[in-house]
Amino acid sequence: MQVKPMGRVVRKKGEQGQAMAETAIFAVLAVITIFGILALIPFHRTRTAAISATYACAQFLSQSPDPSKATYNARKLAQEILDGDWSATFGAEYQIRVYPPAGRGMPGRCEVQWSAPVLFSGLLGINSGAPTSQVFVSRSEAWKARWP
Repeated sequence: MQVKPMGRVVRKKGEQGQAMAETAIFAVLAVITIFGILALIPFHRTRTAAISATYACAQFLSQSPDPSKATYNARKLAQEILDGDWSATFGAEYQIRVYPPAGRGMPGRCEVQWSAPVLFSGLLGINSGAPTSQVFVSRSEAWKARWP
């Protein structure tokens, strides 16, 4: 850059528009990063709801003395947690499986398969993929040992 006597600044030909180009590149990268972070929110909330439902189901299953009633109530409890307003998982798909204890003192199992909605999938051509599974095993002997 040279300064002429009249106060005019003369720039080299290659420096014109450099700041505008850098700003445009930064703006595009910032928008992509923001959309990427927003796309992770439904995945995280769906996963959190599935973990909560699976844990509550397994805990309820281990604390009930009647396996048939425990299976029904554990499934109902897990479904209520997944349908709760707090979860805010619109568009998520869940499948609940409850495996009651096979015998006295045996562990039971609760499984929730979930798949979260993928934001901007039409824009990027992304498929939602296979459902993910969350499993908790109930340890009924740990709870029943404390019964009077």
